[in-house]
Amino acid sequence: MSAETAAIRLTGVSKRFGRLLALGDISLTVRSGEFFTLLGASGSGKTTLLRIIAGLEKPTAGEVVVEGGSPADARSRKLLGWVPQSPALLPWRTVAGNVQLLTQVNRSANPATTVDTSALLARVGLAGFEDALPHELSGGMQQRVALVRAFALGAPILLMDEPFAALDEITRFEMRHLLLDLWQSSGAAVVFVTHSLAEAAYLSDRVAVLTARPGRVAAIHDIPSLRPREPELEDTPEFFANVTALRDSLRIAMAPESSVAP
Repeated sequence: MSAETAAIRLTGVSKRFGRLLALGDISLTVRSGEFFTLLGASGSGKTTLLRIIAGLEKPTAGEVVVEGGSPADARSRKLLGWVPQSPALLPWRTVAGNVQLLTQVNRSANPATTVDTSALLARVGLAGFEDALPHELSGGMQQRVALVRAFALGAPILLMDEPFAALDEITRFEMRHLLLDLWQSSGAAVVFVTHSLAEAAYLSDRVAVLTARPGRVAAIHDIPSLRPREPELEDTPEFFANVTALRDSLRIAMAPESSVAP
């Protein structure tokens, strides 16, 4: 893979919190425009790795390159969008105000071409809610606003930390299809954290399975399902085969390993 096609490159990345080794010697590359998922059990370091890519945590060892520079540089240039586990909407701002928030700070770093936020809200079923406040929305609607806020920035890389984990299963099913629709027209690379086998199998181009702490890359799976993907894919033998392969890989990866230095 050439440097030109790499959105993110990690080489030998480790992270310690005191004597606790959270991540160990992780090397991987996320290609421009691909949907890349980090799959692992709780405590495997998925969120820590995402925060390192975003420049919110510094690795203890190793190198992180994002769009050819440091994570801090990528953040200052608005090359990274972030979708957290909770929507993190400002309660005093309307839906439209929350969606436009990222473009209203550090305006000099905004891209030359703007994203039509009204059209994005309409695509996720929120047309007519532009003036609503967060407390007037359901949890699923709030998470739709969080998704639109990230895509409205027009960043080439989006980092998503289990954004659907707090939603009920029916809403979660709906949200992953909405996410795929938004992503497929964006051209952005996505790094998506989850412990859901179904989400990983449906959304991803590739899935990195992390071991139990310390988190290491146990395997990287290519998901061969063709795009665009429709909800009916989840009823096919191909989908269940991908889920089974990920489950088997995750079961092996969860074998315990000491995370405390002797």
